[in-house]
Amino acid sequence: MAVDWSGRSGRDQRRFLWLAEAVNGELVRLEGGRTRTEVIELLIAEAARDPNLIVGVDFAFSLPAWYLQQQLTPRQLWALLADEALTPGMRRLGLTRWMNRPELPFWITGEAHARLAPTQMLRRTEQEVRVPGVQPKSVFQLVGAGQVGRGSLYGMGALHRLAGAGFRIWPFDPSGLPLVVEIFPRVLTGPVRKNSPSERERYLEAVPMRPDLGRLAAASEDAFDAAVSAVVMAARLEELRMLPDAPGYALEGKIWQPSDAVPLGTGSRLAQGGYGELATAVAAVIREAAGRGESATRQAEQVLDMLNRRGLLSGSED
Repeated sequence: MAVDWSGRSGRDQRRFLWLAEAVNGELVRLEGGRTRTEVIELLIAEAARDPNLIVGVDFAFSLPAWYLQQQLTPRQLWALLADEALTPGMRRLGLTRWMNRPELPFWITGEAHARLAPTQMLRRTEQEVRVPGVQPKSVFQLVGAGQVGRGSLYGMGALHRLAGAGFRIWPFDPSGLPLVVEIFPRVLTGPVRKNSPSERERYLEAVPMRPDLGRLAAASEDAFDAAVSAVVMAARLEELRMLPDAPGYALEGKIWQPSDAVPLGTGSRLAQGGYGELATAVAAVIREAAGRGESATRQAEQVLDMLNRRGLLSGSED
């Protein structure tokens, strides 16, 4: 299973939080409409029914080591967040209200942000996955587009409950089942313009799932991320069952990545050498432009635009 998590408040949780399940490499379930608490309850019930469950969740499982080295272990961090008591202000206000008035190093203003050194922002694992199109945000950031801090703080409290229910949390525990791993959907999907419904639909043509689930996955970025992440995880099931110990990540956690690329979506078909579909699309663009009497330069520009929209140009992002 893969969960596209959310730090939204109130009813918005139900709109932006999605759960996907893949069996034998194929997507068989894709659902929204739950709160964070309801999703955690579902995962615990699913693990009781089938202890071989493996779950990927897209929030940070810990904080940068320099913060934790103030005498906090990851499990103590999770417990304090589950109790909404990580800081004096959080104990006084509760986690949700505290996020609007956080203490440093958490920040919601440019002034507070400026007081953190660049080296303090990210965990080692976040630095390691940074490539063009994959730019993790700091868990200390609690405001702005793409921020992950709010969801991660809620999520770490949820890890406390999952660990108490018998889940192994990798890499903090030795690999075993049921298992929870941290995922970053952008790493698993590869290049794709997720904010384009047509690009999501095109990508999903290559992903094994029923047509009704395909339409649901294409309908939103959150559903798309959950669906693709579950299928990628299912394609590397044996790898997930035999995850190695990672002592160098025992404080900060580690984002799971497959050992090699899983061939999904248009970007993967290109990487495999399957140029037939791409050549047909390029030829169609040139033929249509030539039919309009446009110059060779203009034809080339339109081909480049098509490649960019498909996420196939180097350095293309969301």
